[in-house]
Amino acid sequence: MNKTFKTLLCLATISLGIGTAAQAQDRKFYQTFYLDLCMPTADFGSKVSSSHPTVPLYYTEIGKDASVGFGLGYRLSYRLDVGLGEVAPFGNVDILWNTIKGKWRDKYSDAYMSTPTYFNIPFLLGVTYIYDELPWPDIRAYGEFGIGPDFLWITPEGDDGKLVPKIAYKLDVALGWTIGLGAYFGRYFSAGINYYGLGKHDIDYTKNTLEDLEYTSNPPRERRTVVSVMLRLGFHF
Repeated sequence: MNKTFKTLLCLATISLGIGTAAQAQDRKFYQTFYLDLCMPTADFGSKVSSSHPTVPLYYTEIGKDASVGFGLGYRLSYRLDVGLGEVAPFGNVDILWNTIKGKWRDKYSDAYMSTPTYFNIPFLLGVTYIYDELPWPDIRAYGEFGIGPDFLWITPEGDDGKLVPKIAYKLDVALGWTIGLGAYFGRYFSAGINYYGLGKHDIDYTKNTLEDLEYTSNPPRERRTVVSVMLRLGFHF
């Protein structure tokens, strides 16, 4: 798991370095940093079953009841003038963080167990259209679409063997996409709303967890549809 995230961090660092070099050579390249407010929907935001009143949640209920979370994003884009505005192909990476809702956090705390946290890391390629012909000279509207792989990591739950084993989940990848609308205010700032459909993710225990829980074979597959509606602030350079 550490190796996987070191790889993802290296990719993001390389992207930032390439963006800086490209921007220095040609002003049509733009870098953007995003701050996001993530509101989960679909399975991701659905309630844990009332027939499961305690913790840990195990694979049958984990991946639900996500709280409102936060995200950071980086984008490298190249803008092309098309007469009534600009078309900007882009590459984008986000790190999106949600924990489980407060009621369940309290239950984990009361039981002295680790509380699971949800990380989504989508790598998206897409295109933005920026419309220049609004009656306000410093405001430009935009719409965008992107698609690519999303990595879902659920941090371990449990108490490392005191009452139940530490329960760990595999990193899962699924095809995600986004569509968004918003506006640029001047040269350096934008605000918008994005729908992030981050795919249908399989919930699987790690090999060690299967052994600790004394499974002789893999349990029936559980799958979560992960969706977030994002309020987004962009800072453009």
